[in-house]
Amino acid sequence: MLIPTRSEAPQIVPPKPLSRTELPPVERGERAGTGFFVDDSGHMLTARHVVQDCSRIVIQKEGRTTSARVIALSTPYDLALLRTAKTRGLAAVFPRNVTSSPNDMMFAADYANLPMMLARGGVLANASVGMTSGSGEAGHIALNSTVTFGSSGAPVMDSRGLIEGVVSRKTSVNRVLAVGSAGAKSFLAASNIRFQEDDRPQIAGSGSRAHRAASISARIICLN
Repeated sequence: MLIPTRSEAPQIVPPKPLSRTELPPVERGERAGTGFFVDDSGHMLTARHVVQDCSRIVIQKEGRTTSARVIALSTPYDLALLRTAKTRGLAAVFPRNVTSSPNDMMFAADYANLPMMLARGGVLANASVGMTSGSGEAGHIALNSTVTFGSSGAPVMDSRGLIEGVVSRKTSVNRVLAVGSAGAKSFLAASNIRFQEDDRPQIAGSGSRAHRAASISARIICLN
C-alpha cells in the first residue's frame, strides 16, 4: 500500500551536513556499496550484489555505525531491501510519473565521496541519461557517468531531488546501468514498504543534489 497523495506542498527540509570525518578503509574480504532510506522505519534500498551472501552487514552514516539485515532480494533486478534500527536522515521520495529522457542531467555518487563534493559547495549533476539497448537492459536507465567503486546501490536523482533509479553496474568506463524507479517501486510495494511518491520538487531549484543524496543515503559494508 502506497502513501496517498497529499494536497499540501512538500516540505523541503534542509539536509543535515555530512560529516567530513574519513570513513575507515574497506578491509580484505569486505565489499562496500551505497544504499538509501526509503521510509521512516529504517528500511533501505541497495544493489543486491552488494549484500548477497554477507555474514554481517554494517551501515555507516554521519560517524555512526549500525547493523542491518536483508529483508528481501529482487528476482528480476539487482535490488535488495535492508532493515536497520532506525532511519538516519531523510527518506527518499520517488516520482509518481517517470519523465527522464536521453540527455537529462542526473546525480549519483558513492557515499564515501560525498564529503569531498559537499566541501566544494555541493554538486548539481554529474551524469546524463543515455540510451538503453537490448532486452537485457529493459527496466533500466543508462547513465553517462564516471561513478567510482562503491557506488552500487546509490540513488540516481533528478533535478527535483526525486529518485529515478538505483545504480547497478558499469557496462563500460563511462556507462552505468541503474534499475529504473518503476522496478524499484514495484519491488518495494511487493515487500509492503510504504514509500513516498510525489512529482513536486524536494529541493530548491538551485539546490545541490549532492546535499540531498547525503541526507538520504549511507555507506554499506558487507562482511564475509
